[in-house]
Formats: sequence, C-alpha cells, structure tokens
Amino acid sequence: MKKLLLFCGILAMILSSCGKNSADYKALKAQHDSLLVVNAQNTTELDEIVSLLNEVEENFNSIKSAENYLTVQSNTPGELSPSAKDKIRADMQFVTETLSKNKEKIAELEKKLKSSAIQSKQLQQTLDNLRIQLDEKTTALVALNEELERKDRKIAELSDNILTLSKDVQELKVHSDTQQQTIETQTRELNTVYYCYGTSKELKNQGILKSGQLGVNFNKDYFIRVKDMNKLELISLKAKKGKLVSKHPDGSYEFTKDANNQAELKILDPKNFWSLTKYLVVEVDM
Repeated sequence: MKKLLLFCGILAMILSSCGKNSADYKALKAQHDSLLVVNAQNTTELDEIVSLLNEVEENFNSIKSAENYLTVQSNTPGELSPSAKDKIRADMQFVTETLSKNKEKIAELEKKLKSSAIQSKQLQQTLDNLRIQLDEKTTALVALNEELERKDRKIAELSDNILTLSKDVQELKVHSDTQQQTIETQTRELNTVYYCYGTSKELKNQGILKSGQLGVNFNKDYFIRVKDMNKLELISLKAKKGKLVSKHPDGSYEFTKDANNQAELKILDPKNFWSLTKYLVVEVDM
C-alpha cells in the first residue's frame, strides 16, 4: 500500500515537469489516475477487512465473562440453583451464537483476502490466529457443555438414588411399624389372662367344672379379663376358702386370708403361674 502511494507521488512529480499537451503527459496522467482508483479500492477493501477484524476481536472479548462463569459453575460441586441454571442456559446460548457469528466473519475475511489485491503477511497471520482462537473456544465450549450435562446427569442420578433410598426407608418404616404392631398385639395376647371363681354349683352351671375338672366347652364370658398378668397379684375370693380347679405350678401361688378372714389368692410368680394355662378357675366354699 505504501509502495503504491509512493509511486503515485513520483508520477505526480513527473507530471508536474511535463507539458500538459504532450503525449507523455497524457499517458502518465492516465496511469496516475488509474493508480489512484486502485489505491482508493485498496483503501476501501482494507477498511472493510480491518472493520471485520475489529468485530471478531470485540466478539471474542464480549464472551470472556460468560466463559468464566460457565467454567466456574462446571467446577462447582453440588446442585445448581434455578437462577444459576437459567444464567448458564443464557450464557451458553450467547457464547454459541457469538462463536457462530465469528465463524461467519472469519470465513468472510478469508474470502476477502483471497480476492483482494492486498497481500499482507501480517493480515494473514492475524486471520490465522483468529481461526485458531475460534477453534479453541469452540472446543472449550463443547467440553464445558459436556461437563455441565455430566454434572446434571450425576445430580439426577443422585436424586433418583435419594428418592429410591427414601422409598426404601419408608417401606422399612412401614414394615417395622407393622412388625411392632404385631409384636405388641402378640405381647398383649400373651399377657392377657382370664380368671373366675365360684361355688361348685355355679361353675358347673357355666360348664366350667365337670367331674371336678376344668371343662372343655365352658362359658368364657363368665371370666374376668386382665390385659397384663403381671399386674394381677392378688384376687379376693369373698369366701371362707378356695381351691384351684385349673392347673398351675406349685410354688407360684398361695392362699391367704384378709383382715375379714376371707380367702384370697396371691400370685407369687406370674410368669410361672400362667405358664400352663391362661384361664384361672377357683372353686370357693362359702
């Protein structure tokens, strides 16, 4: 470009020394004018190329902040907040669109340089550097996107695992509660005992006493129900004396008298006493 301007200056000096009507003057004048046109065209092309280069550089500078944010978020442990996810989507779209624009502008620059009369190693080197920068940023963007997607997948997997574990824990709790209820029901049943006392005649009338033994098909409604055998320690028989009809281990009980000389049954060892039967029958003598 400088050489062309210098040559135009030399021609101008030569023209000034020639007569305006001479053939040499006219030929040089035509050459001078042609060179000025070429110079103007080259100047316009150069301005367009420089303008494109500036646009590409500005675009690269504009995405630095978004790139930094994406890099930080991809390396941040834990789940991203909804606002962070929205910003990531916006920044990812912005960077992608900006790189796409630069790709188009770099292609346009390459086309202009190839078709232009301007031959500049510096311009070509700048264009090559921009192309390398575009490739590097595109590769980095793809890697960031893959890392963020991997992170989302991992968080989703963890969420699924937590949900599965939560369901398992809930099911175990339900199962445990059911088992606990079953145990409590069985414990209540095991600890529930029944007792009754009456004269021989009363017990026979209820089908409880047969031939001096405990009957089989007796009236269970005649019995008093006790939910916890451990709390049944003393039974007042309201009679002068009593004897057991049902079978209970020796040593686990004893008959005593109250202050009114009424018979009473004292259970000394509840677990042993009720080990043979849950039904206690006492025949009393009024």
